[in-house]
Amino acid sequence: MERDCKLLFLDQNHPYVGIIEKQSIKGSFYSYIGVAVGFVTAGMLLPNIFSKQENGVIDLLTTWSLVFATLATLGLNNVTIRLFPWFRNKENHHNGFFGILFWVNMSGFLLALLLYLVLRPWIIADSLDTSSLFIRYMDYIIPLTAFTTIYLVIDIYYSVLMNAVRGIFLKEFVQRVFILVVILGFVAGCFRFTGFILFYTVALSLPGIIIAVLLMKDGEFQIRPQPGFLSRELSKSLVSVAFFGVTIGFSNILILYMDRIMINSMLGLGETGIYGRVAFYGTLVSIPIRSVSKISAVVVGQHWKDQEHGAINQLYRDTSLHQLLFGLLIFIGIWGNIKNIFHFLPDDYSSGRYVIFFIGIANLFIMASGISGSIMATSSHYRLLAFFVFLFGVLVFVTNLIFIPVMGITGAALASAISALFYGLMRYVFLWFKYGMQPYTWKHALAVAITAAAYLPAILIPDLNNENYKILSLILDIGVRSLAITIVFIGSTLILNISPDLNRRWKELLVWLRIN
Repeated sequence: MERDCKLLFLDQNHPYVGIIEKQSIKGSFYSYIGVAVGFVTAGMLLPNIFSKQENGVIDLLTTWSLVFATLATLGLNNVTIRLFPWFRNKENHHNGFFGILFWVNMSGFLLALLLYLVLRPWIIADSLDTSSLFIRYMDYIIPLTAFTTIYLVIDIYYSVLMNAVRGIFLKEFVQRVFILVVILGFVAGCFRFTGFILFYTVALSLPGIIIAVLLMKDGEFQIRPQPGFLSRELSKSLVSVAFFGVTIGFSNILILYMDRIMINSMLGLGETGIYGRVAFYGTLVSIPIRSVSKISAVVVGQHWKDQEHGAINQLYRDTSLHQLLFGLLIFIGIWGNIKNIFHFLPDDYSSGRYVIFFIGIANLFIMASGISGSIMATSSHYRLLAFFVFLFGVLVFVTNLIFIPVMGITGAALASAISALFYGLMRYVFLWFKYGMQPYTWKHALAVAITAAAYLPAILIPDLNNENYKILSLILDIGVRSLAITIVFIGSTLILNISPDLNRRWKELLVWLRIN
């Protein structure tokens, strides 16, 4: 687990290395604990406790609130990552940077609220025949949007202050634990589904509430801008980066959740519920990138400012290889246990088998592209990235339109995989031709070959499930199968020395074990 965090192999004397490693290790720890809790809630409890339609409501509330919250940020996250280095001054409260974030964010939320009120009749009309249950609870989107927006803005602000762990802890751990408590309260009969939705909304809002309180406690809640600091050139940069940032951010969130919106419209709330629950397993592949992406984007932004192109290229190469390695291990572990996964789910979820496969593949394409998106977003070519994201969105829409009617929810997942591949290729080609940055080597191909070899135990090991000892045999089958896959994958990776740094860390671990 530790190694998937330490993806930044710069000169060990570089001032950011210690911060990056500490933040990444802590962030990954909370991410993995959160994933374990999320597996219990999203992977096991929600599909077995609630109906497909109720799961669809839960998924759509999250989806729409993220769409409106991303619009409400008005590109502030991109502004923060790209331009904060020019404001950084701890003694002077970073020259009023948070004040700019606060007031623009307030305006953005009012704009998002207005858009929701305008779109509300359309959402109701679209859901009336196939998703009427969702209409009862759709106004919970408003508070969810407000607190999600607060979280998004303050979380990225803490990231540029080199404290990305705080947001990860609140979102990946605290929120998921609270959701688990709410589910257990429902199971215990403390409230019905309406009460569950209310407390679920509180759980999703909790990270935004807590992170705002912590910002005040830290003395960083300084909402008075310093207009004298803003030069005309810097002001123009803020507006330009924000404009293209909101285009990128809004498009990205639509791309991530367009499949759910289109499934709800074309297939109904039940299929949306199935898709949302089984897609969770495919998204597990992206675990290694979650704690690295925020802090690495901040560092890349600083490297561009300092004109350290070599450090950016090295970071690009290393993140690509190591994210792919860990993503492949998780993917093969999931797919090798695919039969066991569906033992946890109701029988009518079986149509989601290949949703897991294609969502996993889509995330592998993203993992293999390293931090190419962060490199473009923080470069002077961020406008071109907005165009790429727009093309990505068009491709997602068109492919969903083609494949959903033909293949149902599997078609939506396939559309995601195809779109992710082409989006990654666009960024790859641009960075290669413009900057000569190219992350792929023969080691990437070797990693894929090792994955194929590691899948053999999943095929060769007989089914250990026994109806007389259902739970125990299921745990045994998962344990034996996963252990065999892991031994083959990690053993081959170390023997073939795909990553000298991984080998070095392995030797350090052995030395530590001998000493202790």
